[in-house]
Amino acid sequence: MLSLFRASACVALFITTAAAAPQSDPADGRLRAPEKVGPHVWVMRQPDRLWAAVIGNVEIIEQSDGVVLMDSGGSIADGRDVVKAVRRLTPKPIKAVGITHWHNDHPLGVPGILEAYPKARIIATPETAEYMKTELKTGVGKADPELDAARRTNAAKVVKNLTVEGQKATDPELRRQFRIEARWISQRVKRQMGNYVVLPTETVSDRLVIDDPIAPIEFRFLGTGNTHGDLVAWIPKQKVVATGDIVVLPTPYGFAASTKPWLQTLHKLQALPFTVLIPGHGKVQRDRKYLATLEWSMRDLVTHANAAAAAGKSKEEAFKTFDQKAEQARFGARDAWTKKWLSDYWLEGTFETAFDEAKGIPASWK
Repeated sequence: MLSLFRASACVALFITTAAAAPQSDPADGRLRAPEKVGPHVWVMRQPDRLWAAVIGNVEIIEQSDGVVLMDSGGSIADGRDVVKAVRRLTPKPIKAVGITHWHNDHPLGVPGILEAYPKARIIATPETAEYMKTELKTGVGKADPELDAARRTNAAKVVKNLTVEGQKATDPELRRQFRIEARWISQRVKRQMGNYVVLPTETVSDRLVIDDPIAPIEFRFLGTGNTHGDLVAWIPKQKVVATGDIVVLPTPYGFAASTKPWLQTLHKLQALPFTVLIPGHGKVQRDRKYLATLEWSMRDLVTHANAAAAAGKSKEEAFKTFDQKAEQARFGARDAWTKKWLSDYWLEGTFETAFDEAKGIPASWK
């Protein structure tokens, strides 16, 4: 079962500036200023070492006649911040927004973007469009005061749990991280008030090109990964790929997803001749080392889960006795804080799903 922390990252009740210097407070609830990735390409990220309420990376791609975004943030307020950041970079309008997948920290900034650019195209896969309609417990087209109340209630519970867990920690640095996380959530929930869903205006099942002489973009569906509808942005001239949550750093997200199709999608991603990879969360990658670690980890978890299932262990017993040291070493999880979230957000869910699949129980993710 998902912990309250893990659930807060992916369920809808708790959704989780170029000229200006990045904000100094790591718990202010906002995306950072755009970081230049390459010619005409920037990314806005949340501060590092925050996990309980996440905001997906937002890519900004400047074309000759306008700007294309990949994702939009997790709230209307995030979308407005993205608009302000773009306007500091260029006077060109935002003309399109690609949505990598339906998880709320990626599409819910769209209304804030459309306030400024109402003609912008909103592009996603058919699966993402359907899940945005059916899975996000957020009003479609209008705000819902009852949902705002639920967000506040859920956020208060998470803050309380983080505070209690932090008080129990003996490591001063761990206690500090819990305090930062709790403040971050308190700020995030304020920025989520009034959230609602705007559905895509068009869908892409395979490949959609937004051509341009300086920064052409190909929206591609390479296959199932973190969700069934993951959309990737390939920018061939700059050799940049934006993966959404198919790839997440410094710890992957995998709560109930099957590794077999995900590995197939990773292989297609690896076939692209990119030199820069922008993950769905986390720092920009300029080599393929993390991809290799992600693939190794999937295979490692499946191997151990299959062996435990064959040995007749219960799922709970199997994960409890799973030695996480090799995984921690490969992902560079050296401190207690990172180890906690690697286990909560990746190892536990992926191991248990692989165990279920070994027993003939299909994965339940969407």
